[in-house]
Amino acid sequence: MELKFLGGCREVGRSSVLLNTGKEKFLMDYGIEVQDGGRPLQPPLDLDGVFITHAHIDHSGFVPALYSQGYQGRVFATPATFDISHMLLEDSLKVQRKRGMESGFTSQDIQRMGRKEKIMNFRDPQEIGSSTAELFSAGHVPGAASVSIESRGKKVYYTGDLKFVPTDLMFGADDSVRDVDLLISESTYSYKEHPDRKTLKEKLISIIEETCHNDGITLLPAFAVGRTQELLVMLKNIGFPIYVDGMGIRAATRILSHPKSFACPGELSESFHNSHRIRKQPDREEALKGPCVIITTSGMMQGGPVSFYVERLAKRKNCSMVLTGFMVEGTPGRHLLETGIYKNDQMKMEIRPEFPIHSFDFSAHTDRKHLIDFYKKVNPEKIFLVHGDRAQEFAKELNDKGFDAVAPKNGDIFQV
Repeated sequence: MELKFLGGCREVGRSSVLLNTGKEKFLMDYGIEVQDGGRPLQPPLDLDGVFITHAHIDHSGFVPALYSQGYQGRVFATPATFDISHMLLEDSLKVQRKRGMESGFTSQDIQRMGRKEKIMNFRDPQEIGSSTAELFSAGHVPGAASVSIESRGKKVYYTGDLKFVPTDLMFGADDSVRDVDLLISESTYSYKEHPDRKTLKEKLISIIEETCHNDGITLLPAFAVGRTQELLVMLKNIGFPIYVDGMGIRAATRILSHPKSFACPGELSESFHNSHRIRKQPDREEALKGPCVIITTSGMMQGGPVSFYVERLAKRKNCSMVLTGFMVEGTPGRHLLETGIYKNDQMKMEIRPEFPIHSFDFSAHTDRKHLIDFYKKVNPEKIFLVHGDRAQEFAKELNDKGFDAVAPKNGDIFQV
């Protein structure tokens, strides 16, 4: 067997791993950098299958390029992942064109991918040549999966993005896999443990209630897939109007069409249909007239309607903003956190909001403790750490604990 790491090593973004079993070649994820569109290394095109763990662009965003280059084979994922990924891929194309970036594929390539899609459900093994592939729930966002591939008496397990602790939206990840020889694990938060989610939720609700009682508006920049829907469920009994703007509306509609992909279809459906969905500019003006909550894209504040609201609310000290997700370095959201200034070069904006800004860790990734607990249960022969910018330090810590762990670099090849 041979593993080649094409992206996502010692970084977060452009995830991709190539597995050559000696008989089949499988590509697991093929994403791009969210901020600058950076791409993974080129795989061979004589693949026996491509697996997409979930729809986020840093895992799925360059798969259509394979079809542009001549790949003719299958792509495997859950129904929710396919549905959501088409929306995100089309949006990614639009954003890259707007920024003058070369995308590497077209809408026609997304359609080509669609014609080669093979749906896999959790715990439904599929034979592909001499190998057996199986997906396990990863708990990250609706449809998210980990990939198990057994071949020639060995089991390779690629986690994708994991979340073991249940949230208001998601079940916790399935941690029942055993007899793993090679574990390829995300390590996004290998250096910290997340605070108690219930406590954070109470603090968030308290901020919203105080803001709205002072006739203000709470602005919640949110990722379209996962976080927007989680916030809708969390705030379903808040007692103040909730407005939803941006791609989170379309994402919620698609997620609701896959009720088995998340934990609370009834609650999300009720909260979403009771919210005010913003479609046009007059709807935005209406939202600003009274105390309310506005959930809007984008989560890292680099696009979407969020800049409109920041500009209009900047001088209103009775308003508030709560950032609920990780802000990648270089994004307007990260700059706002570090400097107090919202700077968006695409929108030619530079504003210092006068309202208070809060940041809560509602991460959809697992943390250090739960990763280590998982490794103890699985007890793999070897661990490859990806999707984390502190993977080297974590590998050293794991080796000190008796594991055999390595933090590969992009382009590294391991013979097993």
